Amino acid sequence: MTAVPADAGGQAAGTATELVAFLGPAGTFTETAARLITGAEDEGHLIACGDIREVLTQVEEGRARRGVVPIENTLEGSVTATLDAMAFDTELLIRGEVELPISLVVAAPAGTGLEQATSIRSHPVALASARRWLATTLPGVERIASASTARAAEEVVEAGAGHLAIVNPLAAERYGLEVLARDVADRANNSTRFVVVGTSIPAPTGWDKTSLVVFIDANRPGALLKLLEIFAERDLNLTKIESRPTKAELGEYCFFLDVEGHLVDERVGDALAAAKRTHREVKVLGSYRRSGARLADEASRIQADDAAYREAAGWLAGWRARIEDRPPN
Repeated sequence: MTAVPADAGGQAAGTATELVAFLGPAGTFTETAARLITGAEDEGHLIACGDIREVLTQVEEGRARRGVVPIENTLEGSVTATLDAMAFDTELLIRGEVELPISLVVAAPAGTGLEQATSIRSHPVALASARRWLATTLPGVERIASASTARAAEEVVEAGAGHLAIVNPLAAERYGLEVLARDVADRANNSTRFVVVGTSIPAPTGWDKTSLVVFIDANRPGALLKLLEIFAERDLNLTKIESRPTKAELGEYCFFLDVEGHLVDERVGDALAAAKRTHREVKVLGSYRRSGARLADEASRIQADDAAYREAAGWLAGWRARIEDRPPN
């Protein structure tokens, strides 16, 4: 097996235990993301999985070193299966992310036209993102949810004439389907964010984000405000906040947060410690390089802010050292 280039966290690869699991089957957007984010060169480096839970299991049990799953879509929001799995079902950590523009086509077995369609299949997010196109072009045609866009392609091959799928161009090509319509998403700026998961936290790059889930200790007025103030007081930018049920009691929610900065940054660490001190439970989901082009002045700004925090901590330590007969802790 040839060596695989470093992943988003900078680890080298090259052995059988360093395979990459992804949400399959072959031809999904997740496969494309897996190749981009991990540098996997060919299918021999990839393990196609039937669902998100299976991807994580492959990594947990050591059959793959990394896994790639979708986590957020521009039009449909978060992929709740990924959020819930990361929060409740696994101790794996996010090691990197990539944003992939999504191009959707309608494809069918040879000889099938739009006017012959009896059903159309795809992943629920893909079906939802083409809602307007479906309503105007294929009104009354049955919509069937599939585990992935590539799985939808497989299913229409098996089903034969009259059955359509919304897929990516790669899946249409791989499964020998004819493209009947292109760019069917209701909005042109449709993108999906994918994350690579593993067992460790990569080193900071100066262009990072930290993901966490916070469980509020009690449902009382101002509880969420107090959590957000922890980050505002430290001038930390939250790029995402979302609530999800805790699965414990009806009406009980936890909060997923993405904050700019790495776990090693003074302000981020201080904020996480404060959140842990004041709330029931805080689970770090990962600290990793964020997607997009790095801003030239971002690293210097973070360094300056962290230096100010260290200076203030040193100033306070100096005053505490002057206390007479300080009692032992």
